[in-house]
Amino acid sequence: MKIEYNIDLYKFSTMRTPSIASVMYTPVNAKELIDAILTCKYDCYFLGGGSNIVFADRVEKPIINLMEFNKTLERKENGTITAGCSVRIQKLINFGKENGMGGFEYLYSLPASVGGIVYMNAGRGQVYHQQISDWLQSVEYLDLNDMQVKTMSVDKAQWSYRHSPFQEMNAVILSATFYMLISSVEDVAARIQERIDNVKANQEANKPSCGSVFNKENKFIMRLLRGKRIGGAHFSKKTNNWISNDENGTADDVIALMEWAQKWHKRFGIECVPEIRIFK
Repeated sequence: MKIEYNIDLYKFSTMRTPSIASVMYTPVNAKELIDAILTCKYDCYFLGGGSNIVFADRVEKPIINLMEFNKTLERKENGTITAGCSVRIQKLINFGKENGMGGFEYLYSLPASVGGIVYMNAGRGQVYHQQISDWLQSVEYLDLNDMQVKTMSVDKAQWSYRHSPFQEMNAVILSATFYMLISSVEDVAARIQERIDNVKANQEANKPSCGSVFNKENKFIMRLLRGKRIGGAHFSKKTNNWISNDENGTADDVIALMEWAQKWHKRFGIECVPEIRIFK
């Protein structure tokens, strides 16, 4: 297991804010993962693709980096695909394409890992009613209460927009098994390109960001906040509910923008729930 001290976190979050971690553990198997958790005495952050994480200037709590833990991809005889938590979503979708399978190409633009998309129940905007739980058969996880590896069969009733049962559990996602539809390579490739084109047209994807900032917000308030800048970060002028970092923005800049939005929601008695996690 790799153990690093005072490590630069710039490349570990898609928001690209300057930050230093006091210590980072990078396990590559279950034993090393359990050893790292026990070493941290259960008081640690678990890091995947970093697509909804903002790091404070210095992160004192130990970080366990899961991006080298499990990169397996396997097509099963029953038409499902099992992917390790460290697999990038683009690699999973391309693996499906190569095997004549598809279905959730709308997630292709996410800079996220399988563990992250399952934990967040990633999907399209709420109006589309499309989320990764629609395609999940089961999830393998480490139960931190007894340090046993277990498997959860997915009950759709427990999953909702940007919510999975893992957000209330003391657990680490290790792998997931997905249903996929038989589909030609050409059709999957076309849906991937359609998603890429949609992102270019509708999102400020050329600057560091964490994607959607809130999973519950008022679209009219967020529209009024477009272009609001604090320091080196600003709410996108192009995309609602989106903070971009274009001038060496810091975590404090991003947090201040989030608090600004929450303040306006509070004035009108409207709920505003962050999707972005802050590591301190």
